[in-house]
Parts: sequence; structure tokens; C-alpha cells
Amino acid sequence: MSKLVEKLKDDHIELTDILNELQCVGATSAKGKELLIKSKQTLLAHLKLEDNELYPPLYKQAEGDASLKRTLDTFGKEMDRITEFVNNFYTKYTNVTEAGSSEFSKDIANLIVSLKNRIMKEEIAIYKAYDKIFAD
Repeated sequence: MSKLVEKLKDDHIELTDILNELQCVGATSAKGKELLIKSKQTLLAHLKLEDNELYPPLYKQAEGDASLKRTLDTFGKEMDRITEFVNNFYTKYTNVTEAGSSEFSKDIANLIVSLKNRIMKEEIAIYKAYDKIFAD
């Protein structure tokens, strides 16, 4: 496994752990606010790493590989939907002082499920493709 894929997988574990803890403590407590900020920072750093180091060489490789190009295009479209959901979540809860526990519970559960599904697909398809082509 390449060092990049290893780092990205570690990020996935860290982000999932943070979100699971946030789900338990809620968004309005001091700990919840800290976890909310930490999860956002972790996610943004992870996405930046993918955007800068993972996807550019894959898109370059996809110029000669139609199957890889289709996979990347599919993942890109899916990511657009997830990005909108994630942005709405953080906008809604970043400065919240009071949140209905059932509403937050539903939103954080949906966020976790969406990200876990994306993580699973990404690790199976994208990271595997990257390692097949660029393994250290």
C-alpha cells in the first residue's frame, strides 16, 4: 500500500471516530463544538490531500484509460452531492446554541452513513486503482 493511501485511510478512521463521538455528545456542548470544528478541519485537510495528491495523477492516467475515467467521473458527481450535504450540515451546526436532539441525531447519522458509504467505495475503487498504478 502506498504511503498516500495509507495516510488517507488513517484519515478516514480518524474522521469516523470524531463523528461517532460527536454523535454521542451532541453539537451544543463545549466538547461537541470542539468535535464539530475538529471534524470539519480533518475533513477539509483530507479533501485537500486528495485534491492535490491523489486525483491529479489518476486523472492524468485516465487520459488513456476509459474505464478509470468513467470511475473518476462517477466519483466526482457523487462527491458533488456529498459536498452539498456536508456544507449544509456544518453551516447548520457550527454556531448553533440550541439544537433539537432528534434533528441533530438524524443529521449526524445521515452524515456518518453518507461518509462511510463514500469511504468504502473510495477505498475499494479509487485507492485500489491508485495503488495498482502508483504503489511506492
